[in-house]
Amino acid sequence: MFTTISARQIQREYKKILAKANKSKEPIVVMANNKPLGAVIGLDALEKLQVEAVLNEAMEEYRAGKTKTIKNKKDLEKHFREIDEMV
Repeated sequence: MFTTISARQIQREYKKILAKANKSKEPIVVMANNKPLGAVIGLDALEKLQVEAVLNEAMEEYRAGKTKTIKNKKDLEKHFREIDEMV
């Protein structure tokens, strides 16, 4: 279960709440009128989400056959030349 706080608490204790989010590595749900309004997450959690999104995108491209296998330096140099030609 997520930790919850009120929107008013953010106004009064934002530094403390940000420190707690960074320390706990879990989102803190912000409530207003007993309804979820948003979430506060620490920078480590944000970075983890971004890395996971990039990995998921890479796996989708791999499964769709949109990736190349580079086995040696010659293949890598050829790939870089192809990229240069596209730009």
